[in-house]
Amino acid sequence: MRQLIGYVPVDSGQIVIIDPCYLQDWRHGDYDPDTAGEPRNDYEAVCRLTVGDSNFGEIERGTVHGVASRTAYGDGVYPVYAELDRVGGRPLKLTIYFEGGPDDE
Repeated sequence: MRQLIGYVPVDSGQIVIIDPCYLQDWRHGDYDPDTAGEPRNDYEAVCRLTVGDSNFGEIERGTVHGVASRTAYGDGVYPVYAELDRVGGRPLKLTIYFEGGPDDE
């Protein structure tokens, strides 16, 4: 069973999926595309993933903290759907639609 569970606002053309416990270690800062070497902060690390050719990737700092992806068309508000277990109603899959929706599949 599929259910709309909400919307995610995007204001930088990219999105991060991360366990909230890792946010306590998040290094805040700006992104400077001209900076070479190791990223100075986590936002810069995410931008390097999503601005590059791959458009997405794992956020790593020793271990994997989450994943990041660019959106199809930049900023916006995107619907999030959950595929639910028919018996217990537990979420089995989350889908964020950057274009279209489940009826377009």
